[in-house]
Amino acid sequence: MNAKSSLVVLNHLTRDTFRQARASGVCWMMLAITAICFVLCLSVSVSEDVSLTALDEPVLFLPPPVPVAVASRLREQPGAHLDTDPAAAHRDGIETISGRMSLAFGAISFPVFRTRSDAVFFLELVLAWGVAGTFGVLLALVWTAGFVPSFLEPSSASVLLAKPVARWQLLFGKYLGVLAFVAFQVVLFVLSTWLALGLRTNVWNITYWRCIPLLLLQFATYYSFSILIAVITRSTVASVFGSVLFWLLGWAINYGYVMARGVLETQHVPYGTLALAEVAYWIFPKPIDAGLIVFNTLGALGDFDKPAVFRLLESGSSFSPCASIASSLLLTGVLLAISVHEFNATDY
Repeated sequence: MNAKSSLVVLNHLTRDTFRQARASGVCWMMLAITAICFVLCLSVSVSEDVSLTALDEPVLFLPPPVPVAVASRLREQPGAHLDTDPAAAHRDGIETISGRMSLAFGAISFPVFRTRSDAVFFLELVLAWGVAGTFGVLLALVWTAGFVPSFLEPSSASVLLAKPVARWQLLFGKYLGVLAFVAFQVVLFVLSTWLALGLRTNVWNITYWRCIPLLLLQFATYYSFSILIAVITRSTVASVFGSVLFWLLGWAINYGYVMARGVLETQHVPYGTLALAEVAYWIFPKPIDAGLIVFNTLGALGDFDKPAVFRLLESGSSFSPCASIASSLLLTGVLLAISVHEFNATDY
């Protein structure tokens, strides 16, 4: 087949995947989650915040006023009045953080860490890494796990295999069709939440869009294993449980490797254990690495304290974002190659 024919096959398989998603209800469930997050972002408001920077001045700011009991013990110290008297601090050119961010139209409220933009960046980090990068990827794996088994049912596959299309093109085309469907959902999620936060807070963080390819890479790696299970078993149940177990195993190995590196700095770790953890780390998916990359990519490096596991991972000399992404791409390619081999060897 030439390139034009391959594109036609890919187009038909992608359209078939979208139709399958609508018919099974997967499309509407993912849209419902996006709609909930969109409404949540529309309910965000920031009030009483102050600008801590000026074009020709350095950044000077104070934390919120300390409790009265603590303030009474600090009054005798030089300059302590600035900690307890925001008006006095303002006269000296120093602003006091006093803003609050509210969610769910005021039902939930918490102090702003520094500025309005920092608060929005933090919320976008939670959406990108926590909602979409963790639970979103898991739900997408579970909800799309049945696409390929139904595609490979003998009644469907026999019709497809009768056409002059290579088996690897059918399987790879279906895989790309699922990726296209998930990419559409990811873009819609990021676009809607970005617009809602921007309209409500007037903070337009373009770096938020950088999480899209990172989220797709995570899903693509895990879904390649789901493809392999589907080709071997042709069972939706096996694909669902296999995908979830592979997701959990990736988290466990990545976390275990990071902890093993941390223990190595304080006490002796057997060489065999460390070598096994190193090998497993480079073979399996690395969701904690992906979270750290998202954290740094969204510009949160200078605004928030990193979680302990991120700091521990980044402190190791072996951590490399490029190497982590490359190993995930390599694993995806290997799993797809094995899937194609098994599909070619299957007799229908």
